[in-house]
Amino acid sequence: MRIFNQQFLYVAMLSVFALASQNAMAETINSDQTTDKQVVKATDKTLDGVIAVVNDTAILNSELDNAVAMVASQLKAENKAIPPANQMYSQVLNQMISRQIQLDLIKKQGFSVSENELNVALSHIAKQNGMSSLTAFQQKLDSEKAGSYKALRQQVSEDLAIQTLQQQQIARRVKISEQDVDAFLKSPESSALEQSQYRPLHIRVPFTSKAGETPTERQKQSAMTVAEKIAQALQAENANVEQIVANAQKGYTTQIQGGDVGYHTVKELPTDIAQHITSLNIGQVSKPLLTEQGVDVVKLLDKKDGGQHIIDQWQTRHILISPSTTVSAELAKQQIEAIYQQLLKGADFATLAATYSKDGSASNGGSLGWVSEGEMVPAFEAMMKKTEANDFSIPFQTQFGWHILKVDAKRKQDVTDTYRRNVAREVLYQRLAPQALEDWLQELRAQSYVKILQ
Repeated sequence: MRIFNQQFLYVAMLSVFALASQNAMAETINSDQTTDKQVVKATDKTLDGVIAVVNDTAILNSELDNAVAMVASQLKAENKAIPPANQMYSQVLNQMISRQIQLDLIKKQGFSVSENELNVALSHIAKQNGMSSLTAFQQKLDSEKAGSYKALRQQVSEDLAIQTLQQQQIARRVKISEQDVDAFLKSPESSALEQSQYRPLHIRVPFTSKAGETPTERQKQSAMTVAEKIAQALQAENANVEQIVANAQKGYTTQIQGGDVGYHTVKELPTDIAQHITSLNIGQVSKPLLTEQGVDVVKLLDKKDGGQHIIDQWQTRHILISPSTTVSAELAKQQIEAIYQQLLKGADFATLAATYSKDGSASNGGSLGWVSEGEMVPAFEAMMKKTEANDFSIPFQTQFGWHILKVDAKRKQDVTDTYRRNVAREVLYQRLAPQALEDWLQELRAQSYVKILQ
């Protein structure tokens, strides 16, 4: 069926082109003034509308031109060299073809991104652009060009779907056994696991000079001024990085780069960062660092010491009352307050959890077992950390409803072996994932109908 559809599409396209040629030729005959050369030119102009056909979708020359212009603009903003035109067009066209093939598969599978996931992603973009809400972001985009927000929403939805599809395919192809992990841990490479790992926030303010040109002192000072403002703002304990960068970007023509780069050993970090990161305490911000590419600002978000890994854990129970179609938000709050009053009078926490909690843990007296940092939503974790052992919290709210939690015990747990195995598995996965993705994309393209019209 797939081959039949491809052949039908190809014939249909030829029919359209033939009809256009016939119309052009008919006009020539009627006018008796157009040469054969002009007829060919008219036909070429019609053919020039489509650069490639992917399954049932045509990619237009105008779409390719727009995509190339966007890539070139991004490279220029990042102060990077722009490849030769032929190379750029070829690379971008291949990316567009690959994207369309994946979108066709997503459509065939009936996969869609949830509204909540899409809104979270768009809110992230809105914050990067200095907007406080999606509504304000939408109004701003549509005021500049009607329909811009709708187009962006569609683009982001497709990007998220493609990302999920790729992750699923890589997970199916990359299988890491316990034996693979054992072999890695016995190899010389595993020595890196014993080294301290740093998690820097790295922000770069590139110079406004063109790629290949030496920045002037004025351009250096301009970048330094922006970097100093960023460094100052990042010193806040709960600094909103996206908002800080968005504010700094206003009035600065070159795109500010960077973000959370994850955990790395000193050897894995760029030399400029490595020279300063070891002297920073967690939460501390470096002075702006002048480099050949721009001015860098580094904040140490976290540090993991090599060797032994010991973490805090809390043995926790909770009672959850969730609003529903039969329980209003106000009634849920009243119910949790009533339960709290029973606890104050000495009622047994586990019994109340088993009786009232609207959670799967209710059958076990509300027990969540031993909980580590990062496993719970922020509001729950914050309350858990400030609750003493053998004590219960006041009622508090999360996105799931109203809670009361009890900490039965606290402990320090040695998770060195688990940590080492998890890191080893992640290293192996990241090493194999790019090739697995490339193999899958090649196979997908081979199974699809692709026609590039030169």
